[in-house]
Order: sequence, then structure tokens, then C-alpha cells
Amino acid sequence: MTEFTYDVVIIGSGASGTTVAFEAQAAGLKVAIVEERSWGGTCVLRGCDPKKVLVGAAEARNLSTRLRGKGIKEEATISWTDLMAFKETFVEDVPESRLESFQEAGIETFFVPASFQNENTLQVGNDILNAKKIVIATGATPNTLKVEGQEHIQTSDDFLSLEKLPDSVVFIGGGYISFEFASIALAAGRDVHIIHHNSEPLKKFDPDFVAALVATLKEEGIHFHFDTDITKITKNSEKLHIEGKNSFSLETDLIIGATGRTPNIAHLALEKANIDYTKKGITVNEKLQTTNHAHIYACGDVAATKGAPLTPVVSMEAALVAKNILGGNEKIDYPAIPSVVFTSPKLASIGISMEEATANPEKYQIKNHDTTKWYTYRRTNEKIALAKIIEDRKTGQIKGAHFLSEEADYMINYVAILMKANLTLADLQSVIFAYPSPASDLTALN
Repeated sequence: MTEFTYDVVIIGSGASGTTVAFEAQAAGLKVAIVEERSWGGTCVLRGCDPKKVLVGAAEARNLSTRLRGKGIKEEATISWTDLMAFKETFVEDVPESRLESFQEAGIETFFVPASFQNENTLQVGNDILNAKKIVIATGATPNTLKVEGQEHIQTSDDFLSLEKLPDSVVFIGGGYISFEFASIALAAGRDVHIIHHNSEPLKKFDPDFVAALVATLKEEGIHFHFDTDITKITKNSEKLHIEGKNSFSLETDLIIGATGRTPNIAHLALEKANIDYTKKGITVNEKLQTTNHAHIYACGDVAATKGAPLTPVVSMEAALVAKNILGGNEKIDYPAIPSVVFTSPKLASIGISMEEATANPEKYQIKNHDTTKWYTYRRTNEKIALAKIIEDRKTGQIKGAHFLSEEADYMINYVAILMKANLTLADLQSVIFAYPSPASDLTALN
């Protein structure tokens, strides 16, 4: 057993851990980073990056379908084997590349599990690491549905590594992962089902737009089973049989569980360092320090913060941790953060919810727009395109926005810029946008 001493030890090599490691090393500190799975973390290996590659193929197929008979003779078909091979080109070199970048920067690396021995010491494989400051950035892992036969349920990680996509797929859960993967599987021509335990999927988004999205996906072919609690899963020959309350029964080839994610802390022995945590993650203050130790930080999906579990938020938290490790005294202040469900059509949201806006009519004005017949959406034959803009009645500044369309991801980012700059839609009247484009539609939303 060898003992080492560092200025900073980071546990986890995802977006947050990597940011802190490079910032601390660049400032001249002696830094070590510990990883137990694959160098690079969830987003680039098992999350948003590879998922968006699959989404790209689904977009191409869906566009060709909408334009069939309008200049396009045949709709595109997805080759799952070719698509997964293309996806691999984005992830296969990441672990080695990330490791090399650490080593070239002089950051010492340990590829083993880590656990606390006390508030300054970590057991890392057969080694002991002592540190003046410690950063926990271990992210989150897929939840496991506690039901008889749970061993037959695979995770989002498994879906992104499927060599073959079977004819029938069931997704358990009503969040964005289920919806996005179901949309991809549908575009690949599979029989797709979503099972959710209540009747409120995508609960963080505008319920009107969620209902419209569900209706659209249902029309496209996804089967929804709401208010359905699964009780048992069995395997009969090559098929999986799902049983639920009220005589629910369904056979399928593949089951993907997407019932949320859990902070990845079970193996860290946090109790030995007197680090507080809840089911939402490690408890931290506004400086992202753990409640009992000013020298131990937690950021990203493993921390119980007000920030959404999104990569830009993770990076923002990591940047603040790095500044505070280097002598800063900054508190986290989250801006309005856009969130997108990459289905077809896409669903996007930023700022205050429709619930809050509706509950305060004296404060907020809601502008509803059905843009389905607008040129931007007609030219690609979109079935539905909707927008809601929430403005402050006194200032006219945008306080929230919600979009449902194939261009929702672009539109929500435009609004994010306006909100950051405290601009109104009226302020855009003097801006000349490229026309025709989704951006040029902004002035018509006023």
C-alpha cells in the first residue's frame, strides 16, 4: 500500500470533475483524479452525446417521411448496425484521449474505486490519498425498478450499446429518456411502448404541450400505458412478459428502465467522513461545499443542488468549485436554463412554468402562438408547431418560454439569450435576421 498527498483530489472524470482538475492543475496545484468506470463520464460516453447521434438519424428519417410525396419519393430507413457503428466513432476514443490529456497536463490518475477513510483521506484501490481539498463529482446512475423479475430490465446505458434493436421495445418511465429513446426506436421501425405509473409524463414541462406531444407520438405509432404499475416480469422462450395491476399484460423483446437516476454515492463510504446526503444527493451549501466540511465539495448530478441535471449546469457548478478551491468565495447563482426533449417534434422550456404564470395573472402575460401554418414549419410539412411566451407585464421582459416543434431547440436558445440580456421581443424589431429562418420568426412572436 502506497500513500500519496495532493492539494486536490477529484473523484469522477465526467464534465464536472474534468473541469475542476484542469483548472486546479493550471493554477499550479498538485492534482489527482480518480475514476472507476471509463474516463470521460456519462455525457460523452453514455448520455447526451451518443444519444444525439441517434437522434440525428431519427430526424433524417422523419423529415423524409414528412416530405414524402412533396418532392421526396421514399422515406429513409434506419440501419441500426450502421447507426451504432457511426455512434461509436464519437465515443470509442474518448477514454484513452481523456486519460492522455490528464497525463499530459501532469494530473495524476487512478483507475480504481474510491472511498472515504476520513474527511482528508481516501482509500483508492490499494493506495491511500491524502488531500487538502476533495471534490466529489461521481454523477448519477440509472434507477433500478424494484419488481419481481427486475433482472430482465435493461438501462439507458444498455440501449446506447445495443448491437441489434429487436422488433418490440418497452420503455418504463415517463421522463425525457423514455420519450427520446422511444422516438428513436419508432423511427427505426420498431413496435414501441411507454409504461408510466401515473398520467403525468414529462412533469417539468408545459402540460398542454406534453399532451400535444403524446397525442402526436401516439398517432405516429407509440403505445402509451399510463396509470400502470408493473408487478412482475417473466421470460418465456425469447419473449418478456410484463404483468401489472388491473390485469395489465404485455409481451415484448426488450425492456428499458428509465425511471430516473440516483446519485452515485453508495460506494463512497460518506459516513466515515461525516458527509451529509439525501436521496437527492450530497448536501451542499451555495458555495457547493459539503455541510460539515469547507474543504470538501460536490458538484454535478451527485450534488443535491437547485440546478437541473444537465451538462451545461454541471460545467457551471464545476467552474465555481474550481474558483473557490483557488481562493474564491463565490456562491452559485443559476440563470434561466433551457431544457429540451429531443423527440419528434421537440419539446423545450425555459424560465418560469405555465403553472406559475397562470397563478399570477397580474404579474405575467402569456402569449400563445399556433405557428403550424407559418412558412418555417409548412416548408418541412410539420404536423404541429406551438409556442408560449411569458412576459413580465411591467417591463415586457421574457420570463419564460415553451416550444413544441422540430425547431424548438433552436428557438429556446434564442430566448435564453434574450432573457440573459433582459431584452424584450419588441427590442428585436430593429434586428435584421437571415430570412427565412426560425430566428426571423422571433419578431412575429411579439
